[in-house]
Amino acid sequence: MLTWTLAFLAGCCSILFIPSLSFNATVLSTLLLTLTVIGMSVTAKAILTNLPTGVKTFLLSIGGFCLGIVWICSNAYWQLERQIPEPLNNQAHIIDAEVIELPAIYPEYCQFEAHIKQAEHDSLLGKMIRLKFYQSECPFRLGQVWQMQVKLKPIHGPVNMAGFDLERFYFENGLDGRGYIRTESLELKSETLNPIHQFRQNSLDHLSELDNAGIFQALLIGEKSSIGSEQRELLQKLGLSHLIAISGLHISIIAGVSYWLINFLWGRVAGLAIGRKWSPLQVGLIGSCLVAFLYSAMADFSIPTIRALIMWCAVASAFLLQRRAAIYDGLMISLLLVLLIFPLSVLSASFWMTFIAVLIISLILMGRTQQKTGWKQKLKLLIKLQLGITLTLAIPSLLYFQQASFLGMFVNIIVIPVFSLIILPAIFLSFLLSLFGVAWPLSQIDALVSDFFQYAEQLIHSKALESLSVLFIDAQIPIFLGILIFLVLLLCCLPLSKIRMPLISFAALMVSLMLIGTKLDRELSDNKWSIEIFDVGHGLSVLLHNNNHTILYDTGYASPGSSAVSSYIIPSLRTLGISHIDTLILSHQDNDHAGGVYELLQNFKVDQIIADSWFDKSSEPCEVGQVIELEGAKLEFFYGEQNAVSDKPNNQSCVVKITINDFSILIPGDIEKDAEYLLASSEGFGKLKSDILIAPHHGSKTSSTYPFIKRVDPGIVIYTSELHSRYPIPHPSVYKRYQEFNIKGQHSGCAGQITINPYDRTLKRWREEQKVWRKEPCEV
Repeated sequence: MLTWTLAFLAGCCSILFIPSLSFNATVLSTLLLTLTVIGMSVTAKAILTNLPTGVKTFLLSIGGFCLGIVWICSNAYWQLERQIPEPLNNQAHIIDAEVIELPAIYPEYCQFEAHIKQAEHDSLLGKMIRLKFYQSECPFRLGQVWQMQVKLKPIHGPVNMAGFDLERFYFENGLDGRGYIRTESLELKSETLNPIHQFRQNSLDHLSELDNAGIFQALLIGEKSSIGSEQRELLQKLGLSHLIAISGLHISIIAGVSYWLINFLWGRVAGLAIGRKWSPLQVGLIGSCLVAFLYSAMADFSIPTIRALIMWCAVASAFLLQRRAAIYDGLMISLLLVLLIFPLSVLSASFWMTFIAVLIISLILMGRTQQKTGWKQKLKLLIKLQLGITLTLAIPSLLYFQQASFLGMFVNIIVIPVFSLIILPAIFLSFLLSLFGVAWPLSQIDALVSDFFQYAEQLIHSKALESLSVLFIDAQIPIFLGILIFLVLLLCCLPLSKIRMPLISFAALMVSLMLIGTKLDRELSDNKWSIEIFDVGHGLSVLLHNNNHTILYDTGYASPGSSAVSSYIIPSLRTLGISHIDTLILSHQDNDHAGGVYELLQNFKVDQIIADSWFDKSSEPCEVGQVIELEGAKLEFFYGEQNAVSDKPNNQSCVVKITINDFSILIPGDIEKDAEYLLASSEGFGKLKSDILIAPHHGSKTSSTYPFIKRVDPGIVIYTSELHSRYPIPHPSVYKRYQEFNIKGQHSGCAGQITINPYDRTLKRWREEQKVWRKEPCEV
């Protein structure tokens, strides 16, 4: 059963490597039916016939793998078919929709998921969509049904070499569409009758009065949107992010504490008739499952909590059935149930981290029931558990997020026991008391949380911790290398007696050689320049880099809760192996160009910043005539605040030309027609000529005048904006203008990140790296 389940998991993981399911329906059905027949046949043969162990294992592996592919592809195809079809997007619709998620409230808008109850088009009925409401006040409450006019947008987001993938997020979470709500035709149709929704909304309102409302809302009802960015960053650096929001850890803590309490209390009534009929173990396990169910309900049965609930109940059931290897049977059954119910969970980092953590704990605890139970042995076991969990979880963390914190290994040795036995139960009890009017315990805990973050900030910025920077790793590792390192760490946890050390030594040697080879390959590769035009939606960020130098022009947007820097730029820089930036050029102060600068400065060392007087940190001005030369690359500055034609921020953009050998690209920021006229009529207009032009002001009709286009005379123009933007960008008149000059157009919204090789002048469009969930690249 274990072999078949692991093979089924491997088959489900094939979704990560299948480029597309855009086959003819008949062809796809035939392929899946063939795999189903093969999988069921070999599985049945392995189970029903008496075969050698090796042959049976092989047949079970083939059967599980084939059926895993069928199951994941069927669910993926069904989810893609559920997404709102193209003809209904980019249109306004009157719908009745139920709010099924607590609205996340930001300064400029609120956002929530909704279930369409009624609509003009039958094909919209039953769809799950994510909506934004661009107003300062958010009238929506969980469980309410509203009639509203919505403008639907295709599920289409930025695609870069690394970072957040919006299309994958919608696919993984079963969302069928997105859009925004117009203020007209907005009418409340009914209030919620669901007691869980009422409790969650009232709890959100009740907790919002606390100083650390976001922390308490995350721990008690699974709502993380109110956690401040500074608190998120502190928790991340301390390796404590996993403690926030209801997850497998929290379900296990509350269920474990409830099991101990029920077991203890039931043991006191063992002399009664009912106490003799049901043992404390049985009552404790059943009661803990009920408590885990109620705690999951507080988080509205989100997918991570349901996974944790399934895992706890499966292990508890195995113990109730008195299975010899109860924890392994429970883990295997829960894995199979999760894959059957939520097959797309294999795309989620939390899925892997939850099961890996439980697996490592199980392996380390294997065969330790007869050992001494003194405090020294318990402390040694705790340290070993934390070391194993931290090292193994560092691998998926590096693969998914390009970073890992080993500081958490030391912090968690103290924090996890205190959090499990004291903090979380105390928060839970204080919250229940506050519902009955006893508010002071929760207020005291709120004050303690404030003190914790104050001390944590001092710790993070202390000189002692700065000297331990080796505990923070920001890097990208190849998938195959990550898997190999994980297997080595897994060997360390297995009770293999005498053969463990030789196996570990050999595997460690192989991993070391591969790491050295990867490092040497990067160091010895040709030191050639590359230009990356990041896909940051409506905004701009351009990277010039080789093995030795990095220059970044603009940082893209920043908004509460997200930014282009955190979502796309930092992950991409880590993937490229970039740890510091030589020069950061900020064109002007607009949010879509410089909004992420402060976050970038918090994460990367920047040697030089070029920005004009609007920037409030130490910097050098965008000086007209300035030239920067680095190993065959030349940056020339043509325009900035110094010779700006007006005080308008757009017309103060820093205009830069990059030249590498005989290739050149012009980056004009957001300059408009007046600035373009000035440049086109200047004495040095001949220097404007470039092979590629980044469209001024993203292709807005305020820019790209005939004289300017004629002076630059590019072969390619690149529009950097969101594909389905609320703004008409690129404007049809501008697009037509470039066509009149026979200039080819590229759109970052269509192509994703664009990588330019200046030596052979080729362009790589990252959206062309197909994934099942990814929309195909389009043309301008």
